[in-house]
Amino acid sequence: MPKTKTSKEEVLSKVIPVLRERGVSKSSMSELAKACEIEKSHFYYYFNSKEELIKEVLATVNSYFKHNLFKVIENKSFTTEQKLKKVHGLIDKMFRNANSGCIMANTALETAHLDPIYKDEIKYFFEDFIAGLQILLEPNYSKEESLALAEQMVQDLEGGILLMRIYNDHKYINNAVSRMEKIILKSQS
Repeated sequence: MPKTKTSKEEVLSKVIPVLRERGVSKSSMSELAKACEIEKSHFYYYFNSKEELIKEVLATVNSYFKHNLFKVIENKSFTTEQKLKKVHGLIDKMFRNANSGCIMANTALETAHLDPIYKDEIKYFFEDFIAGLQILLEPNYSKEESLALAEQMVQDLEGGILLMRIYNDHKYINNAVSRMEKIILKSQS
């Protein structure tokens, strides 16, 4: 039986896993409402359209990731090894589920050629991810080199996530994280 009351945050927290696993086009508003245990019409109390809901989901995921990534990276009391361990944990939490992978990359692949409505939120996510890794590299590389390496790391991680999902094997994401850690630690020695 559907709930009669729920918060916007509750709705987003229940919608995110469904969208991560099923994608935008395969997730109907009826299915999303069912996952939230609310009536479909209740979505329209918070969101004018499915597109607005998806944009809010992407903004929420980006905000969570950015906050947690920079909270670790900018913490001056952590050693580089401690920062990497915590970043590794965040990557695991965000991307390790073999049934879903990265909601940003999934949404980009699914929708970019149809309608770039979500493109800005997706770009912000990847720009923040790159910027965070760049901070870890900058003490030992020029700004240009650290940017190139951070971009390469994010590309490698996203490729690892994709292969993990295709082969249902975590070794791909584990290998990408290991390569990232080696590059950052090598830069610190």
